[in-house]
Amino acid sequence: MSALAPLGPKFGKLVRLFASDQEGEVLGAVRAAERMLLSAGLDWHALAAALEHGRDLDEPEGEPKSWRDIAKWCERHDDGQLNPHERAFVTQMASQLVFSDDEPSAKQGTWLRALYARLRKGDRGR
Repeated sequence: MSALAPLGPKFGKLVRLFASDQEGEVLGAVRAAERMLLSAGLDWHALAAALEHGRDLDEPEGEPKSWRDIAKWCERHDDGQLNPHERAFVTQMASQLVFSDDEPSAKQGTWLRALYARLRKGDRGR
């Protein structure tokens, strides 16, 4: 499922407001759309890349390239498969591993990879 699907109708309404002749309305709609993207763990770059490459927003091109990408992927593909402790861990890793060269501890890395593999396997079965 696309990461925008839960935002659906509200996001569509905001995008339509981009065509308004009222500057304040346009700016308000853009900022609201940006907040919606951020709440889904996305940004304008992700939206642009998805449009340019014709792919879903939540599907990376190939495998995730960093630990943070793995954690963000797990957050977006959970769909209730993770227990609360696992979900909290993934969320912590996604926010803690801000820079591309950040690395989790060996134990954290092993756990994150295991969760990624489990979610990946479940995602393919849908």
